[in-house]
Amino acid sequence: MLTQQPKRHAIRDIDDFIRILHGDPRYALAFRNEAERHITLKLRRKFLRSSSEIVADAFNTALVNFLQTKTFSAQAFLDGQPSQGWSAEELAHSKLGGYLYMGAKNALIQSWRRAGKNEIAFDDEDDQDTTDSAATSINLKNLADTSLFSDPDAAYEHKTMLQRLLDCVGKLSETLRTTMEFFLDDCSMEVISERQGINVATVKSRLHAARKLVVECGRKGVPNHV
Repeated sequence: MLTQQPKRHAIRDIDDFIRILHGDPRYALAFRNEAERHITLKLRRKFLRSSSEIVADAFNTALVNFLQTKTFSAQAFLDGQPSQGWSAEELAHSKLGGYLYMGAKNALIQSWRRAGKNEIAFDDEDDQDTTDSAATSINLKNLADTSLFSDPDAAYEHKTMLQRLLDCVGKLSETLRTTMEFFLDDCSMEVISERQGINVATVKSRLHAARKLVVECGRKGVPNHV
């Protein structure tokens, strides 16, 4: 049985890309869906308290800004582009995906600032790079992200809070800790389900409970167990 090859487009610049989006709705939808899935998943793992709706809004803001401002360079479309052109999925994980991730991350941070809150974040290693990689996993030993603060005292407080969160993950029950560690290691819900021999609904339930306990533990300090 022949496998259907994905549709590909050679893209030279942002105007080329916009023309393709208008001319090939299926390609446009495939790109948007994969970019949104990948980027919002990363953001929810970084910003523990952010709801899926807030994260989706941040992605949409980044996408609209990208299409309106047209600041993404032509060379970035060409870098790494296969000779046959980009498939929608490849493009979502290219430099464009990294650019949209950074835009969505900044939009999410701004939404928390407007609300007068400081989000608690598990920081991933590729935040300082505009390239993106589906294989990048979160480094549990390097969680502190003080870039949100210009005040050294606030930065130190934030770093201390993140260390508490790391300690709190280690204090979870074995069941919740294992599920959380798979999640932080960039495993999908389906992979966690398979590895732990449970259904996806149970995975989601455990992650919800673990996230809630970790955030609450981080606020109060680290007990012997959570």
